Amino acid sequence: MLSIVGGKYRVLVGEKMLEASLRGRFKHASKRRVLVGDVVELATHGDHGVTIEDVAERRSVLQRRTPGKSRGLRAVAANVDQVIVVGSARDPMWDPHMMDRFVVVAEANHLPVIVIVNKADLVDNPDPLGQPYRMAGYNVMVSSATTGSGIDEVKGALLGKTSLLTGSTGVGKSSLLNAIQPGLGLRTAEVSRRGRVGRHTTVSVEMYPLDGGGFVVDTPGLRDVGLWAVDPPEVAAAFPEFAAFLNDCRFDDCRHLQEPGCAVKAAAAAGKISETRLDSYRKILGEAVESSRAWE
Repeated sequence: MLSIVGGKYRVLVGEKMLEASLRGRFKHASKRRVLVGDVVELATHGDHGVTIEDVAERRSVLQRRTPGKSRGLRAVAANVDQVIVVGSARDPMWDPHMMDRFVVVAEANHLPVIVIVNKADLVDNPDPLGQPYRMAGYNVMVSSATTGSGIDEVKGALLGKTSLLTGSTGVGKSSLLNAIQPGLGLRTAEVSRRGRVGRHTTVSVEMYPLDGGGFVVDTPGLRDVGLWAVDPPEVAAAFPEFAAFLNDCRFDDCRHLQEPGCAVKAAAAAGKISETRLDSYRKILGEAVESSRAWE
């Protein structure tokens, strides 16, 4: 399933694109909604119409919190192998806490993460921006769609897999995809001069096949991403670099805030863990606690 817009389902069959609709009985009998990335069973009818009859078992589902105050989860895409979190070195400025939120979403879905520092040509040295994620064990890449730097490395990481690209509005995901897959022709837009905030160009989740094999799922840019589906005790698990120090905390239930004898806090002070990552953890933990109380 490549895209779903206005009740129309675009499906790739071999090298041919078909437009399908949901079979009535499937629509009413199934509680699962069809997602981009799904493998579906099709039927062709005499009037040349194509209907979706069933959805194959999924190997993964990436979900995020439902926008607004309502409680629940929204499934974004199915059968994703990895999440590519894209941030821009500049225009808009690199936001480590927003990057951490996207990384936590992937961790909560138990999906591998690659971090990309994009628009690298706009700063003298983009490497320090990705250093906290290298320290945490993530694969970090540096790219520029303008100069072509890093594009081959990013493309190599995508081939043969189904990858979901995510990140804040304006970080250059569409430009990056256009550079990776020449001829794709995704619409791009300049960053707004007011507040240096990115403008939305991708308006719905859509999956594209890559030359050489694999698929990439492009998601609408987000100006904010809330924490969801992570209970307070699970937040630390979404920061894998903490794992080496958890058993050394004085208290078994240490939350790594102001507790004495906290090994995670000591590791950050010693430069073994990024201070910005620890700060993000504390902010996200606070939000998780508040959310948990709100729904008690």
